[in-house]
Amino acid sequence: MFREFRMKQAVTALVLGVVAGVVASFAERADAIITGGNATPLGYVNTYTWLLVSAAMFGLLGAVITTEVQAFLGLITAANPLSWLWPMVNLVFAIVVGMVSEGLSRFRPTIKVHVRLIVLSLTCALLDIPLTYVVIVSVLRLPFMFYLLALPVYIILQLVPSTMLSYAILRAIRRASILT
Repeated sequence: MFREFRMKQAVTALVLGVVAGVVASFAERADAIITGGNATPLGYVNTYTWLLVSAAMFGLLGAVITTEVQAFLGLITAANPLSWLWPMVNLVFAIVVGMVSEGLSRFRPTIKVHVRLIVLSLTCALLDIPLTYVVIVSVLRLPFMFYLLALPVYIILQLVPSTMLSYAILRAIRRASILT
């Protein structure tokens, strides 16, 4: 019984990853047109929206499956000049956010969904500090000043649109009783 339940979670996380990948194929191409591939605000919001949804619903396993499926679909379709980097970056986010979600489930099982999403989103925002540096300074080799300018933008994108979209998606899933 437990094994069947985990299998359903994995399949649902896979479907969420495919949805995220399809949306990313448009969002990341728009980002590439707008910024030349040096910034990915639309792709970022998409990826971390679905990461929050999957982590909130399924914990670590769901977070990893959803983000990696989305990242590899972007890699296969060359959605963005940085597509080669996203499987690694997304995996770091997925593992940490998934573990935080697992911890919340264990130690605060009655936590409300909006509080869970805020905690998970804050976790992503904290991870943005080192990972935005890696992408902007180490990979793109842009001056440190670009990192200082981009960091608040990505943190705000995480805390506002990604969190709000995640909450709306989770509410829609629950209202529709899709996973019951």
